[in-house]
Formats: sequence, structure tokens, C-alpha cells
Amino acid sequence: MFLALLLSASAAAASAASSPADQPALDACINSWGKAAPFKKGTHADTVIATGVKVFGVGSGQSGNDQPTDKPALILVRPAVNVMGKSTIRLSNPNGWYCFRSNVTVAGKMEIEAACKAHIASAKEDGTSVGAADESGKGVAVFGALRVTRQGCDEARKK
Repeated sequence: MFLALLLSASAAAASAASSPADQPALDACINSWGKAAPFKKGTHADTVIATGVKVFGVGSGQSGNDQPTDKPALILVRPAVNVMGKSTIRLSNPNGWYCFRSNVTVAGKMEIEAACKAHIASAKEDGTSVGAADESGKGVAVFGALRVTRQGCDEARKK
């Protein structure tokens, strides 16, 4: 029953677009980037990526259109939940400014693979949780691991 509820919530999240409830998270990310951000507070996300829910390795993965763009794109990444499994979130837009609402992994592994020049920020959610934030500050891991790796950095240095 619990698994079915999580999977149905994941399917609903995958079909959702950016909403007014997302704006505080987007504004928090824009604020964390400071003057480097090409966006002002109140800017809506260009794209929304739904990351899904996985429990014991069962569930949905990432959905959303994350294509490279010619100009900076503000991209909201919905919360990812991973319980006793492995999830990978791929951020392929080098001009992407990715705003994570939050990520939680419990007794599992979550990997974020980002384009070398992509910008990543995490909105600070209100409330408390049991566990420790990973070294990048992008989520909470409880008896688990959260890792951010960069892709294509050798090609980016050559340009």
C-alpha cells in the first residue's frame, strides 16, 4: 500500500508544471547565486524536471525535457526521494541554472550528474529532518549517499 501511494505521487509529480507554490524555492535559488544569476526574483522556471520516487529500486525515474539551450535557462528540479535503492538525476544543459527543491535518500544512493558549466543551487526548505546534509548542501542523506559529479569538463576547458 505504501509503495503504491509513493508511485502514484511520483506519477502526479511527473505531469505537473511549475506552480506559484514553486516561486519561493526559485527565488531562494536565485538569491543563493547572487549577482552571477541572469535572473531576477520572481522569474518563473523555463523547465521543470520531475525526478520521481524510488523505493527498493522500484518506481519512476527522471522525467522532463532537459535539452541544451543557447541562453541561460532556469530549471526547477522537483524533490527526489530514494529509499533503499539507487537513483541518478542527469542535468545535461551547460547553460542550465538548476534549482533543487530538495532531495532525500534513505539507506540508498543518489547521484546527480551535471554538465560541467551548469549552475546548481538548493532551495532551503523550512522544517527539520533527521540526518546530515551532504558536502554540497544539495540534500539530506540518512544512512545513504548523495553525490554530485560533473560531466564534460575536459571539453569545456578546451574552449
